Amino acid sequence: MDKKMKADQRRQMILENLSGSNQPISASKLAELLGVSRQIIVGDVALLRANGQDILSTPRGYLFSQALPLSHYLGKIVCQHSKEETAQELAIIIEEGAVLVDVEVEHPVYGMLTAPLNIGKKSDADHFLTKMSSSQAELLSTLTQGVHLHTLSCRDQAHFEAVRSRLDSEGFLYNDR
Repeated sequence: MDKKMKADQRRQMILENLSGSNQPISASKLAELLGVSRQIIVGDVALLRANGQDILSTPRGYLFSQALPLSHYLGKIVCQHSKEETAQELAIIIEEGAVLVDVEVEHPVYGMLTAPLNIGKKSDADHFLTKMSSSQAELLSTLTQGVHLHTLSCRDQAHFEAVRSRLDSEGFLYNDR
């Protein structure tokens, strides 16, 4: 019974830490704060999600979805580019003042796979690119020959169209020609 109470208390502390932050908190940081392993935190977050908590996993850590800096307009774009061009794609989106909310690819077995990104600042992009490089992970778009969708958060539809137009002129939008 004592172990159950500790697990419940730990999960409550995870919720309190996440609710008090508008920035992602890594599993490693939560583990350090709570004196447990990173894997315990990963399991706790999975249980919290299964119990209805809207916790997102981003490249920088966990956060509640309502902490995302979403603007007034969400739009989707379809892109295609190489792994080497990812930094330029992110730079354009950030320069244009949009937030890259997520990436989606259509997998032949699993259907649509979506990963939250929440990249809206150069430091977010730098962190993502460093993590991709150091982990030697592949982009989801490698499953689909570089084709992927992004949700962009913009001030309004005109802003979205301006970002979309810039990405198109730079050759990042999917073109089936």
